[in-house]
Amino acid sequence: MYRLLVVDDEPIIVDGIYRLLQEEEGLELDLYRAYSGDEALEKLSWMRFDIVLSDIRMPGMSGLELQGHITDRWPACKVIFLTGHPDFEYVQAALRGKSIDYILKTESDEEVVASVRKAMDALKAESQNARFLDKAAEQLQLAIPTLQRDYLQGLCEGTKTWSSLKPELLKELHIPLRFQEPLLVVIGRVDRWPDSISKASDKALMMFAIHNIAKEYFMPCSIQAVNTDYNRFIWLLQPEASPVSPLPAADPSWIRTIRFVHGTLERIQAASLQLLKVPISVAAGKSAVEWKDLSSCYDKLRKGLSRGLGIGQGTMIIEDQQTEESARENEMQKQTIRHLVKKLTASDFHFENVDKEEFMKLILDISVRLEPFYEETDFFLELYYAVAAHLLSQVNRWGDRGTQLKEVHLDKIANYQLHATRREAFQYLIQAALQLFESRDSEKTEHTRQVVETINRYVEEHLDKDLSLTTLSEIIYLNPYYMSRLYKQITGINLSEYITEARLKKAKKLVTESQMKMHEIARQVGFESPAYFTRIFKKNMGRTPQEYRELSRTRRSGM
Repeated sequence: MYRLLVVDDEPIIVDGIYRLLQEEEGLELDLYRAYSGDEALEKLSWMRFDIVLSDIRMPGMSGLELQGHITDRWPACKVIFLTGHPDFEYVQAALRGKSIDYILKTESDEEVVASVRKAMDALKAESQNARFLDKAAEQLQLAIPTLQRDYLQGLCEGTKTWSSLKPELLKELHIPLRFQEPLLVVIGRVDRWPDSISKASDKALMMFAIHNIAKEYFMPCSIQAVNTDYNRFIWLLQPEASPVSPLPAADPSWIRTIRFVHGTLERIQAASLQLLKVPISVAAGKSAVEWKDLSSCYDKLRKGLSRGLGIGQGTMIIEDQQTEESARENEMQKQTIRHLVKKLTASDFHFENVDKEEFMKLILDISVRLEPFYEETDFFLELYYAVAAHLLSQVNRWGDRGTQLKEVHLDKIANYQLHATRREAFQYLIQAALQLFESRDSEKTEHTRQVVETINRYVEEHLDKDLSLTTLSEIIYLNPYYMSRLYKQITGINLSEYITEARLKKAKKLVTESQMKMHEIARQVGFESPAYFTRIFKKNMGRTPQEYRELSRTRRSGM
């Protein structure tokens, strides 16, 4: 449905065109009127219009001046000029302003309707062109992962030479790696697919999920994932880009990155197993390698991972792995968990406006990372009560509104000792968070239902009044377009359809049960003209109002 504004300083012309377009079949228009350029500009300042049909010469602000404002604010809007002055200079000015048509007031109603249809066709064509370009971009994006895999897998397996690699090629393929810097290579495999995963498409989706986990855990490193077959993959990593110069393999940033990656692999394995029920094994290089050495490094890691098959699921191999002090790694991991908990419990991270998936992803991430530290009492209590205090605050904030909160016991949140294990205590916090989200979503559903009921009640009580989207939106304090989409989503029909149905229902009752004249009925149920009322009534009921009344009386007298 397109929104159209009729503008003229002569009310009889505005109202006539308004009725003409309202009664024309096949025109899905949300119509508005303005009786001066200033009034039109006021409407344009707070409402987007798709088509403006305006007189070109008006007192005060002219149509050409109004067109300039329209172009600035709503450049996609189509302007049709209507005038009684066939002045060539005005025609030239209108065309220079990119108006879509220029109609003399002496022309017929059919010319006005044809011009409006022309504007609607232009809007539709522009929309289709935009969708075509979006589709082409989407198809290109779908092809990029395949191109990335073919090229990088070829480099790793030696079927493509590194000398063919160019910086511009990495950019074209959207590969977030730097040509002039070395890489850290990690390869992996899925040890076992869950019984529920059998289709190739499901496995591809699960591999994509594993890569997403890796990208989350390896931030802020640059990473490119490559699937070599249905259950094997490669991760190529580099540290965050240096703003000054390329980072050599011996740079401290590289050393920190390698330690970080090695220390994070186990966390990724645990997250894949817990979140996806998919066990994975990985093998990582001990140091960064140049692009030209990528193939030999990949071959060594592949052989090492193959030899590790006898160890069982969840294998992790570091090429030429050496025993190192783990205290620093543990402390880094603890700092990461503290940072995540701080983000989770931030003052603006409350349940009324936070995204459910974002919150649950964060708390599950904390749960996975916390696994090795359940026995470290001080650290566990520090984190547990930080999260518990945040949840208690949310429960109190929600108050009596939460219909699902009867399942949440405050004492079980406040006292971890009430649970069999510390792991179960933290899992209870996760379940309590889920209950809070369910209460929030339930309240939103109820509020939406009440909005629809309010609209319906107002329509039924004001059938003879203005029932435009703007008027109805002011009742419930929502944007008109958002209200229209919400109504259709909830009820399954357009709001305009419901208004027509309500008017016809009331009209049918008045036709059969009252002695009112048809033009009186038309006015009482909100049709601007008897002719339009008759046409809509016949279209829906199969008979004119008068025929329907006579048939009803015949049936009653026959009884």
